[in-house]
Amino acid sequence: MKSNKLVAIYILILSLLLVGCLDRSVQTQSPAKDTEIVDSLEKDFNKLPEEKKAEQIKAREQLEVQRKADLGEFYVPLPALGQEPEGKKVKAKTLYLTANVAGFDFRQEDIDYYADYIRALSGESVKPADPSRMDEINKLEKALGICEATEINALVIDIKNDSGIVAWSSSIETVNRIGANASAPIKNYEKLMKYLEEKEIYRIARIVAFKDPYFAEIESSHAIQLKSGGIYKDYSGKMWVNPFDEYVWKYLAAISKEAALRGFQEIQYDYVRFPDDAKTYNPITEFPGRNGRDKDEGIEDFLKFAKSELKPYRVHISADVFGIITHSWDDKPEDIGQTWRKIANQVEYICPMIYPSHYGTGLYGFQVPDQHPYEIIRLSLMEAIERNAAQKNPGIIRPWIQGFTASWVKGYIEYDAKAVSAQLIAGMELGIDEYIIWNASNNYDPMAFFYQDRVNRNIRKSGEDILSRTPEAALMRYLDAEKNKRYSVLYLLTPIAERQEDYDKFVSETEKNPSVLKRYEITGISKNEDDTYSAVVKTEYDTASGTAIKSDAAFKIILENDVFKVAKPERNQIKQDKRPIE
Repeated sequence: MKSNKLVAIYILILSLLLVGCLDRSVQTQSPAKDTEIVDSLEKDFNKLPEEKKAEQIKAREQLEVQRKADLGEFYVPLPALGQEPEGKKVKAKTLYLTANVAGFDFRQEDIDYYADYIRALSGESVKPADPSRMDEINKLEKALGICEATEINALVIDIKNDSGIVAWSSSIETVNRIGANASAPIKNYEKLMKYLEEKEIYRIARIVAFKDPYFAEIESSHAIQLKSGGIYKDYSGKMWVNPFDEYVWKYLAAISKEAALRGFQEIQYDYVRFPDDAKTYNPITEFPGRNGRDKDEGIEDFLKFAKSELKPYRVHISADVFGIITHSWDDKPEDIGQTWRKIANQVEYICPMIYPSHYGTGLYGFQVPDQHPYEIIRLSLMEAIERNAAQKNPGIIRPWIQGFTASWVKGYIEYDAKAVSAQLIAGMELGIDEYIIWNASNNYDPMAFFYQDRVNRNIRKSGEDILSRTPEAALMRYLDAEKNKRYSVLYLLTPIAERQEDYDKFVSETEKNPSVLKRYEITGISKNEDDTYSAVVKTEYDTASGTAIKSDAAFKIILENDVFKVAKPERNQIKQDKRPIE
């Protein structure tokens, strides 16, 4: 009787979680609790005697029949009972590979040769470097050799690229029906995946989400539509699928599930956004299924959906974002659907593409940002850290780093091993010890990964936070923001527990305060025994009633998520001197 109940509960829970019988509001429940339930059932399965395991297997077979009927053309089976992946996390130091390169054949002796070459070149081996066979080693073997001889321990591999091509032979009905995998450049994925698993190389599947001209042309009703009729094409003539379209979401989820079943430990969504140049196309396009949502809400909803669909497959989820998203706020002015907090709160890793060559003249104070790899990475990551520090449980920051020379940039520099490693150093000094190197041609200089002796371990001074701010600097920034009504800065600098988590609600609540800060003077800051700081500030506020309020207020400064935050005193704790505004 007990085992029958267990089978019934197992079927019910998996049916609710996987078939979609629950409304998407399931996301408001505790994901941790759901995972605990599924995990406990799987552990029970592994402990059961053989006859009970047979019952569970039969129940799973029945569930798969139901899932196949419900999911239809997007059906992908669940992981086999008792063979679910561990789902452990890795500090990923990563190279990017195209599907074509990942599809090359490889030989262990060639990988070992290149790894020995790297060790000799770096001085880790007393043997002289032997370049005699270099022309015989292909790009995949070189990448695997770099994994063997350096800190690189992960690969991002294209499984669905920005042309919409799926990298391998697929069992997904939709993929086969539209022919998205006709070329299937990874012919023998089993050999590569087995090798990567044996070598404990972390496996990330790059799945391009909404830039999919192949799917958009064949399934044109699911593309971005022109109001005048027809399909929208971007400035390069490419079609995009509609990011609000749940049919597209199901297609992406199916490809992600298949990648998980074939050994990938993480699903990374790229182009998880709308096209850029939104000012041009916004007036002439429409997005069926939008239902009044902002673009960043649509992207947020897609990531919620993907997270729910992929939960039983125990893969991690990451999302790539434009580098400028660390700098802008609320998807403005880009309007491409990428707001840092909305994405960071839905994924386990958020991956800003902070290539110095992609920043415009003058940003961060540099005439040619491409000439300053260390400084650009440091400054952009500091902004990312500050945004993450304002959230309760955001995704880990894992940046995309420039591994190519941007010869089209006026005043560009050569991105040799030193320039590439300068970017890694900038991240390491900020405590960001994960990264992905992007080179579209998959050409990587292994000497970029021998940089550890150049990392400044003492860059952070006593009394500063991770952003190199003192308590006084943080307080001044907070008071200036209050004075000038820069609500985004106030949101970032207010302790999480002392404000609304939702930014719009925070702004609405802040605007209810009828008084306006006009002047302030910090008269003293002292450190407390609990490592917080107290500051006395002379302030003057103007009110709508025409009264000036002068006060001596005691502010508290705390270190939260390694960033100094400012806690305002309660009003009843402020000694006030009211008088008419002069």
